[in-house]
Amino acid sequence: MFGFGKKKNKEPKKEVAEEVVLTEERKEVLLRTISFKKEEINQVTGEEQAKIYEDLGLAFHELGDDENAIESLEKSIQIKKTLGNGYKTLLKLYNKKRAEAAKMNDDESLQKYLKKMDGLMQVSKEVTRGLR
Repeated sequence: MFGFGKKKNKEPKKEVAEEVVLTEERKEVLLRTISFKKEEINQVTGEEQAKIYEDLGLAFHELGDDENAIESLEKSIQIKKTLGNGYKTLLKLYNKKRAEAAKMNDDESLQKYLKKMDGLMQVSKEVTRGLR
């Protein structure tokens, strides 16, 4: 009568690929931004420097340069623990690297990125509790 306990026919989830087409114009803008930010980074300190590293990481991510994106975003979070776009992007990148390592049966890299993800979760807890 109500259908309780009946199994529903579920269709398998279709993977949605996140492919954004990067135009030449946008690529040039990002490269100029990266160049400008790299020059600016040593002229500031503290929160401003953290923001520049975050901007660099997001630009590298948009260009598809995951290694430089991770490096810049990690520096940003080391300087100032925040839960903004940089944090979310870094978590996505760690998860992507973890998935790649799992696919290739690379236990060492898998553990490395799991530990990094745990570290980010700890940052999240600290920020939420107000410990900076």
